Amino acid sequence: MTDTDSNAPRERDEIEGRLLVVDDDRPIREGLRRVLTAEGYDVRIAEDAEEALRLARESPPDLVVSDLNLPGRSGLELIAALQDRGIETTVVVLTGHASIESAIAATRRGVYDYLTKPVDRANLLDVVRRGLERAALRREVLLLRREMMQSGRLTRLVGRSPAMLELYREIEQVAPTSASVLITGESGTGKEVVARTIHQLSQRASGRLVATNCAAIPDALLESEMFGHEKGAFTGAVAARAGCFELADGGSLLLDEIGEMPADLQSKLLRVLEDGVIRRVGGDRERKVDVRVIASTNVAIEELLADGSFREDLYYRLNVFNLHIPPLRERPEDIPLLAEHFLHQFAEEGSKVAFSDAALDHLSAHSWPGNARELRNAVQRALILCSRGEIQPEHLPDPRRRRPQPPREDGDAIRVEVGTSIRDAEKALILATLAACDDNRTRTAEMLGVSAKTLYNKLTAYEQSQGEGAGS
Repeated sequence: MTDTDSNAPRERDEIEGRLLVVDDDRPIREGLRRVLTAEGYDVRIAEDAEEALRLARESPPDLVVSDLNLPGRSGLELIAALQDRGIETTVVVLTGHASIESAIAATRRGVYDYLTKPVDRANLLDVVRRGLERAALRREVLLLRREMMQSGRLTRLVGRSPAMLELYREIEQVAPTSASVLITGESGTGKEVVARTIHQLSQRASGRLVATNCAAIPDALLESEMFGHEKGAFTGAVAARAGCFELADGGSLLLDEIGEMPADLQSKLLRVLEDGVIRRVGGDRERKVDVRVIASTNVAIEELLADGSFREDLYYRLNVFNLHIPPLRERPEDIPLLAEHFLHQFAEEGSKVAFSDAALDHLSAHSWPGNARELRNAVQRALILCSRGEIQPEHLPDPRRRRPQPPREDGDAIRVEVGTSIRDAEKALILATLAACDDNRTRTAEMLGVSAKTLYNKLTAYEQSQGEGAGS
């Protein structure tokens, strides 16, 4: 360590902090301890990652100063292990072999600063001081976040029911880690909002969150959407294009409606999750990516596992941590809070519009099968109908009004002869439901409990088979 200052004690602000110094070179770690202890810091030392993890579990440090080249686990692996255990700390790394690659890797892991050996004493103390200021700010943010949670909010999530408070707690646990997350819940419950909250509270918040809907993209294009393609890879590929994994490098990738991913692409995704390497369609060059994958689905993925349409090994790789979002009907106490939240979103600044007590009672009486999305649309419509004053029940949907139901055993009954194939019976049900919904495919898919993509594929298959029959 170099010393450009005199031996007189440096004046500094009184910033308390628990420091952990990790270095396999004894003279260096002892020297660091002496310098930092002289500044009034509480300093512990470790010679490798295993000892550092043990000490961090006993008493989480405010700041870690670690060598990158440690015996056994490297400094970067130590940082990852701390994050995986939910130990939020500011990290400064030291190395005697600086390189652009190691600096980039350290930055992606959320490292606060990067110092080369021999370390200048004044520079070290300045970095530690600023790092502890950052740690103190993070603690304040964490305290504020927990106060918000108690009031029923976590970033864009709203709700103070026991189920939502438990969801907030689970998000706080998993967000700082690098674990893959599978978010489950009905359509409209806010799965993308949960994914964005995880990203915002993670070490990757400075990177991108890239979202792609596996159900909205044709199977033939989904691989290119995820992994990119080279020029000329297929008809229409007039230029090279980066895929979602490359765009999300250093950040997070949300794979919405993961249950709709075709089987051949599932195996390729599994390989990327295991190796962290992608290859563009039509290309032969492998590209290393550092991406946290968050997946979501509104279908019972266990059923997809049972019928073999979803790979079991991919499921376990994605479902490291499961977050389930309860439907609105299971947490009616959150309806008024959500409604007020949406009203503030849509109301013009300075607007005096508010809900009457009768309107809030009216909202709470509705089961909201479309969940928060349906409630949001209802509030927006009510605000249009009532531009000033109070929103009354007549401005809101009638909770007694039932959604269209599939045909039943009445005048519109579907009659299926004994011996009819399951495929033909399914076709009759789908077409009858589509007719009952006035050819509204979105509503038809919701009623049948399938994704819009599944319905589209089935209707396309019916049209093709009809065309083939007409031509025979």
